[in-house]
Amino acid sequence: MKQLLKFHAHFVTTGLSNDTLFLSAILSFTALSPNGNLAYSHLIFDHIDSPNTFMFNTMIRGYASSFNPSKAMIFYVKMLNYGFVPNNYTFPFVVKALSRTKDYLFGEALHCSVIKFGHVLDLHIVNSLLHMYASFGLSNEIMIMFDEIPEPDIVSWNVIIDDLGQNGCFYEVLDAVNEMGRYGVEPNSVTLLGLVSSCLKTGDFGIGKLIHLYVIKKGIHISENLGNGLIDMYAKFGDMESADKLFNRMQMKTVVTWTSLLVGFIQKGELQKASVIFNHMPKDITAWNVMLNGYAEARDMNSAEMIFRAMPNRDLVSWNTMIVGYTQNKKYMKSLELLREMLSFGLKPDRITLVALFSVCGYAGVLRIGEAVHSFVEKQNIKEEEVEVALLEMYSKCGDPEKALRVFETIPRKLVLAWTNMIVGLAMNGLANEALMLFNKMCDEGIKPNEITYLGVLCGCSYAGLVKEGKWLFNAMSQVHGITPRSEHYGCMVDLLGRAGLLKEAEMFIQEMPEKADAGIWGALLGACRMHGKVQLGEKIAKIVTQMDPYHSGRYILLSNIYAAENRWIDAEKVRKKMKSSGIHKTPGFSLVEMKGEMHQFIVGNLSL
Repeated sequence: MKQLLKFHAHFVTTGLSNDTLFLSAILSFTALSPNGNLAYSHLIFDHIDSPNTFMFNTMIRGYASSFNPSKAMIFYVKMLNYGFVPNNYTFPFVVKALSRTKDYLFGEALHCSVIKFGHVLDLHIVNSLLHMYASFGLSNEIMIMFDEIPEPDIVSWNVIIDDLGQNGCFYEVLDAVNEMGRYGVEPNSVTLLGLVSSCLKTGDFGIGKLIHLYVIKKGIHISENLGNGLIDMYAKFGDMESADKLFNRMQMKTVVTWTSLLVGFIQKGELQKASVIFNHMPKDITAWNVMLNGYAEARDMNSAEMIFRAMPNRDLVSWNTMIVGYTQNKKYMKSLELLREMLSFGLKPDRITLVALFSVCGYAGVLRIGEAVHSFVEKQNIKEEEVEVALLEMYSKCGDPEKALRVFETIPRKLVLAWTNMIVGLAMNGLANEALMLFNKMCDEGIKPNEITYLGVLCGCSYAGLVKEGKWLFNAMSQVHGITPRSEHYGCMVDLLGRAGLLKEAEMFIQEMPEKADAGIWGALLGACRMHGKVQLGEKIAKIVTQMDPYHSGRYILLSNIYAAENRWIDAEKVRKKMKSSGIHKTPGFSLVEMKGEMHQFIVGNLSL
């Protein structure tokens, strides 16, 4: 560019700066070359007294591929105002600009101009218009225009096939391919890639393998994109052997190719193979994040931390993966530490970060931090339902249902997720009657409750001793809303009856269940035996539960406490000794305490200062 500036200056000083051929050449270089400067070409154009069609087309083409494609339309309008007639080089680039700006009204006007200036039979222009309507998502317009093409070529058919695939019309895609064959048009790698994408969306692996077989039999060149698409297909369907074979046969392997294989092994849980691939592949930030997410989902946070610290660059996805990973592993201190570190780098939390943070604050009971994040959400005017629901859930878990209700009331369009979390929040804070009222209001407003909604309101009835209401709700699950009760719902009912002292009824309820009760349901009855001092029944239930779940410490501790409450210390000690001899340990509790702006975790049995 520096040499061109010197060259241009020389022509200006020699009086040749208005030469048409010279100006056209310099515009072409500055507007279209990767080493050019579009702003400089714009400046030159503005000083041309009589620009011609070629010059206008050059500027339109330059801006159509730039970061500001809307300026291509400005030059197109200016071209018309100068009295020039657009030609077959003008329209494709204006269409390209419109496709990027999604300017539907201008697009329709341009289509009319194509007809007006007699280019409606130019297949290149018509195909570019098809692409434009596809970018607008206007399937009807695509079909109408396609039907008017006398002899559509492979590009025309590919637009139709891709649009059908985007709209989930897989069988219509197959019909289009068959019809294309009847017109004598052979599919190319773009067509086949569209078919592979449709197979992934519909989950039809059989058709996907037939497509690959067709490619092999016809000797079709596997382009880079088609090869990546086929590897991605095999990986997502779990056929890593075929994916690996195709990968090894591919001559050109990009980072996308390697990443598709990497994702496949991670999804299959083969992290060792994934690690080998990761160590040998060229890496971009997507590949780093894929490997990071693989370890986080496998709950191997030590390996995830090593990858995270080794990353040359980290984006918000990287930080979110670590924060969410530590949250899911209940390592709340690490989540909060990473948040502080992330903020120190100037990164702003997004929806995923915020949901994870509210989850941390709720589980750890750190209300002050939750309130600070809430203030950030309000300042940023974030109104996404997922964030608002996580916020009200945080307040509920921190024991502040009033603030949770205030958040709930501000949600403009409440879906079942918001209603359910608010009902569960009221129930967990002992406000069973309020939870029932909100449940009834939800039903009155036409929102159908789901399994979790019923679980929350049943738990509320259990804590409050509302036996009659709980029984009605349990029956309403299947009879009113057609929801089949799960093990957790049966457990809630056993807990409800047990807390109310109806232990025999609870035992009969378990025995009459359509499926065999699990250890959790029997454990709820065991807890009721401890509450009401029913030693004999407790011994009977404990025997059943420990046989079903011999390594759950809570079952033994409940039985030990039942004996202790009846002063049967020898029996209580026997249970404790059995736990010890079986190698069963009670899961230690922990507390988080905030001191001077830092969070400190205290674990039961930890004597360190």
